[in-house]
Amino acid sequence: MKEHDKAETLKRKYPPSLKDNIHTILYGSKPEKEKIQGQFFHLADTPKFMKRLGLKGAYFSIRYGVIARHKNKDADHNLTEQNWIDLCNVITKPLAIAKYGEGYRLFTSVKTDGKYIVVGVDIKNIEKGSDVNSVSTAFKYNQTKQGNEDVIYIEKELTPEQAALLDGLYSLSLPPDQGPGR
Repeated sequence: MKEHDKAETLKRKYPPSLKDNIHTILYGSKPEKEKIQGQFFHLADTPKFMKRLGLKGAYFSIRYGVIARHKNKDADHNLTEQNWIDLCNVITKPLAIAKYGEGYRLFTSVKTDGKYIVVGVDIKNIEKGSDVNSVSTAFKYNQTKQGNEDVIYIEKELTPEQAALLDGLYSLSLPPDQGPGR
């Protein structure tokens, strides 16, 4: 197969890159955003160890609307352009993975405002492709297991800081003091 044909095959295989489109999603004009609304964007390929855990899709993707609904949601969830780019790089290197209902939640970290925060990334449609359904800041909480969230993987070589970040996490769209039943 010729190099040009290989490049064309790869273009058809994956949705457009999030890294190449995140600036437009966050800061583009209304006409620019309308051109890409409803599209899925490629974050990263699914590593073999995740496939063995059950995340069978060839790659992670995220829909335009998932990113748009997180923009300026609140102070704790305002992921920057760089945070989204960083997420593309760290989603394949999670600190932990939990089985969550019919999908999975990956816990990873990004740096914002000069400090690292843990981010919970909900993954759905694992048979067709691993689609990011939600991205949430993860908060400290006094329970080790939350609802039907069951940890199935923890990175073996966690730093003490990463271990402290993972201790008693609660990954929802609101901090525990603002969450359901509070």
